[in-house]
Amino acid sequence: MSEPRSSLPRHQRRSPAQMEQLRRMRAAAWHAQGVVVIRPEEVEDDWIRQAIVNEADRLYGKRKEEV
Repeated sequence: MSEPRSSLPRHQRRSPAQMEQLRRMRAAAWHAQGVVVIRPEEVEDDWIRQAIVNEADRLYGKRKEEV
């Protein structure tokens, strides 16, 4: 039996351990497959952050705003 579906988990904060696990997964994807996963919120330079968002919008379409 599967877990009930809910939209709540996306609104919950992740623990530092979960964030570190996700960082390691992103690093592994980069090293193994050349795939880059960058969270715009983690990019400190405004110009670079906007360039990343612009390219993602161009490739995949604009994100829906979260409430």
